[in-house]
Amino acid sequence: MKTLPQKIKLQQIAGIIAERFKGREMVTCYVGSNAATPTAAIEALTEALKSGTPRLPFLRMVHLLLQGPVPYLEEGLQDRVMTYSIFSGGAVRQAANRGLAFYLPCTLGNLNVLIGEGQKFAPDVVVFKVRRHPQTGEYSLGLSVEALHTAIDQAKIVIAEVDSSMPYTLGQSLVDAQSIDFLIEEGVQPVYDFPAPDFSRLKAAERRIGTLITEHFIRDGVTLQVGIGKIPDAVVSMIREAAPRHLGVQTELYGDGLMMLQQAGIVTNRKKTVNMGYSTTSLIMGSRALYDYVHMRSGVQMRPCTYTNAIDTVRLNRPFISINTAIGVDLFGNVWADFIDPRRYYSGVGGQPDFIRAINEPSIGVPIIAIKSLTDKGESKIVPTHPAGVSLTASTYDGLVLVTEYGIADLRGLTLGGKALAIAWVAHPRFRDDFLRRLHDDPVITKPHTYQPGKPPDGVILYRGDIALASESNADG
Repeated sequence: MKTLPQKIKLQQIAGIIAERFKGREMVTCYVGSNAATPTAAIEALTEALKSGTPRLPFLRMVHLLLQGPVPYLEEGLQDRVMTYSIFSGGAVRQAANRGLAFYLPCTLGNLNVLIGEGQKFAPDVVVFKVRRHPQTGEYSLGLSVEALHTAIDQAKIVIAEVDSSMPYTLGQSLVDAQSIDFLIEEGVQPVYDFPAPDFSRLKAAERRIGTLITEHFIRDGVTLQVGIGKIPDAVVSMIREAAPRHLGVQTELYGDGLMMLQQAGIVTNRKKTVNMGYSTTSLIMGSRALYDYVHMRSGVQMRPCTYTNAIDTVRLNRPFISINTAIGVDLFGNVWADFIDPRRYYSGVGGQPDFIRAINEPSIGVPIIAIKSLTDKGESKIVPTHPAGVSLTASTYDGLVLVTEYGIADLRGLTLGGKALAIAWVAHPRFRDDFLRRLHDDPVITKPHTYQPGKPPDGVILYRGDIALASESNADG
């Protein structure tokens, strides 16, 4: 019978790894992520790497988005440690763009292919946070389940920071004590929390997008997957105003907006076919109020991302509405989200391809890509062709719906020429006419037989509401 976990100090982590893997040239370590990033353990390991005592094997650090400082990214340590990031934030992004870290492309729904039994990145060590139940003594993964159960099953050393600042979440976040080798209770840093969005001060372009999506796609009883960001916040805000009934939630990331809908009684999960009665997610990130809300709450339950993002689970909870954003879209319907261009890495694909391809027919639901038409620099996010060499989160053969502040381009069932015309019509007016002129003059682009210059083609619904854009003039249309 396996014994209960042993309590250790942060400074003992390196020695335990060095002793257990004596003679090994390389060890793979999977690190818990997002709001539950185990920063104290990361810093302790980095100090050991810098000092050279004890002598550690080369460490491959595999993880999703890390919050807070990541000191082992420091230049000069790459002969001792290397980051393999599946989804990245600021520090890791900068390191990857300087050749000091690896981007490891993978959708969240397919993480087991990377770290499962016999796979190339199956971990030897896993480090993460837990919250202890005050009555039962059980442990919860709290804010970050993602692929940690798979990592725990593969690892030879399982190390958990005990963090009372983290909520105790329910569902498949439970970790039995026998699966943990070592517990760290002293010197642990609290979970990361972030200010809640101000849903009353959204910009006009974002409110337009939220209005279009809510009016045309949100109906009583639909199940939602909504990301975190200004555009998803706008969608949530408009859903709250419209107040549909009995929405469900099955998402990879649960934030303040979805909590707001659940508190308002708009999300009840009563119409879901699977996991009826509660929202399912693999990650939670947001405000302190959000963490207090999900603590011990049966109405929000955790599942691994290989479940929340699984095709079968998504399809069973039809009608399903997936709302994601992207860095850019081209006129052929190709979408990219992890690179700005081949030499500028940004983040990762997350679960966007999982949900888009799970909802590949209208009877299942609607996969929506929602973007503002312009970048902060005033450049069009819709371009003639995608940057050569970037990976695509959706391709022209994926049936999706594109929404900008100018309208909806429902690309499902359209020809290539039909897609191009529809996408051009929802581009910013500063670029729209040029796109349409190019398409009209290009003999290679076969236009639909119903095409009439100057009139929106099939699949397009233009915004006709009263939310005015600051830069909009009568000439913008």
